Amino acid sequence: MTDYKDTMFKKIRDELKKLLKGGFFHILFGGTLTKVVAFVSSIVVVRLISKQDYAYLSYADNINSYFFLFSGLGCASAILKFCVQDDRIKNKAYLDFSFKIGSLFQLVLLIGTAVFVGVLPLPFPQARPYLYELLLYPMLYYWIGLVQCFMRARSKNREYAVVGVLQTVLILALSIGFVKLWNVTGVIGARYIAGIVATLYGVFIVREDLKLKATIKLTKEEKKTFMSFALTLLIANIFSLIMPINEGFLVNNLLKEETLTSNYRVANLIPQQLPFITTSIITYFFPIFAKMKDKREIWSQAKKVGIINLAVIIGVTLVGYLISPWIIRLVYGDKYADATWLMNWMWIMYAVTAGIRILPMNILPAIGYTSFNMKLSIASCVIHLIIDYVLLKMIGIGAVGIAGIVAYGLSGIGYWIYLYYQTHREMIGRE
Repeated sequence: MTDYKDTMFKKIRDELKKLLKGGFFHILFGGTLTKVVAFVSSIVVVRLISKQDYAYLSYADNINSYFFLFSGLGCASAILKFCVQDDRIKNKAYLDFSFKIGSLFQLVLLIGTAVFVGVLPLPFPQARPYLYELLLYPMLYYWIGLVQCFMRARSKNREYAVVGVLQTVLILALSIGFVKLWNVTGVIGARYIAGIVATLYGVFIVREDLKLKATIKLTKEEKKTFMSFALTLLIANIFSLIMPINEGFLVNNLLKEETLTSNYRVANLIPQQLPFITTSIITYFFPIFAKMKDKREIWSQAKKVGIINLAVIIGVTLVGYLISPWIIRLVYGDKYADATWLMNWMWIMYAVTAGIRILPMNILPAIGYTSFNMKLSIASCVIHLIIDYVLLKMIGIGAVGIAGIVAYGLSGIGYWIYLYYQTHREMIGRE
């Protein structure tokens, strides 16, 4: 028994050393620090500018958030699959192609946004100057993402974490200084400077790869494969990210009650951070899965990571569920005590998506299967929308938890089944 315990302890210790060496904990702690600093930054900005100006900036950011969904036509994410190979010249060719196509799309988007802002009537016309000031930011956003994805593909995980922390810390520090001089324009200026510095740091880290000349050209078939992967991944991500947006829209427009809307927002704020644990794990493992060729090894690794992830998510969820009443009172006050039961539903809902859905949904494109992801994401979005709509009319605000659990749970099981099928297809065929 002692030998068994020693062996298990050694295995755990070796795995932890491996994760530490590979930069996993840098991603996890760096991401956590980034979220904390971003949260503090949002509070600081709210306190330093007027309520009206904050509304105009929020509106401009809301418009930009839709453009961010289409950032570079998904070319940055595709880098994670196509630039993990040992052939550095081929990697540089894919990076150059991604930069050109993505930047060209962002330029077209920039022109379209300028026309949109200048011609169409806005519910907040005072936000128009800020929309103009933010015109170039989606382009910078794409470049930052492209550099970060290339860093991840080249296993620069520590440096990748530093880029995120550096950007958010600079935004916080510069916003405090600039807002006193130029109000909202100062906040926007802080974002640009922080983004440029973060991008330049990332470029410095991968400078040796960037110096290489792409002496080979991608074939038409390689470009087609790359863009097909990028676009299907983009569509899958859009439909996945739009699900909570749809839910919020239905709550606002079907229930039309300020108290319920406020409770829904409050109940969501903390539990919705739960998937961050899984996204940190997949940030580290995505390039690793992308390099794997042996299907059995892929399934074995996916199963191991999945079990560990689920165990962590269940543990955090149980703690969150139990302390929800104290969280509500401590953070939001007694006036939101009636949101406790809804927050408990949100803990379960986000636990389902973080514990079951997110991991296989990201492993599949890492090993080259994006078409299924796109189809299931669209189907999940439609199912979620229908269930939400019907149940909100029947039982009210409690529907949001049920709809999410059903949609996220069924799609998560679907992703795992498909992953198992693709990694065992040859054996299944023989049987």
